[in-house]
Amino acid sequence: MGQLDYNNYVIEVKLKDNVSDKRYDLIREKKPTIKEFQELEKELLATAPVYTKKAEDIIRFFLNYRITSFRPDKWNFYEPINKPIDYNDISKLVSCLAHPGGCIYLKKTRYHEIFIENHTHSFIWEDNQYLVPKRKLPIYLTTIKVYFSKKKNTDLNAIIQLMKDIKSEFGADNGKVYYQATDEIIVE
Repeated sequence: MGQLDYNNYVIEVKLKDNVSDKRYDLIREKKPTIKEFQELEKELLATAPVYTKKAEDIIRFFLNYRITSFRPDKWNFYEPINKPIDYNDISKLVSCLAHPGGCIYLKKTRYHEIFIENHTHSFIWEDNQYLVPKRKLPIYLTTIKVYFSKKKNTDLNAIIQLMKDIKSEFGADNGKVYYQATDEIIVE
């Protein structure tokens, strides 16, 4: 199972919502060097952790989903997805997603994997100078992908319902379920 094992049913929902912490926009406007960025981010983190309500809402949706067998039990911001989720403190999970260009992996052990990606521009430097992004931000700023192994005999109707619930919860106009090995769209 996972992104690299192509024998998966995949839910893909794209959101127009920006999940990045807006305080990073203020840092970006200053076009800081790496050292200046580190100082500015240190000041930012001294006031409050990296956070947005929308990032928290997306993560809580999966942690509190009505079908308890779909609720993830592990997380990380890279592979391997092996950190147990503390349901009483999800601030680290929210922070990972709320960083510009951030992402988070959630996983229900031996059942499914969730990848949530923030498509806002991250900070990039060349020769210690901030590089202004050359491409415009995409229309859809957040992508949610849920991978279910076809080998596990997962209920396809439950997967389709999860996709509909995600779209409904976040007012998404772009979502589908497809078979990853062939890119065959099952439902949009």
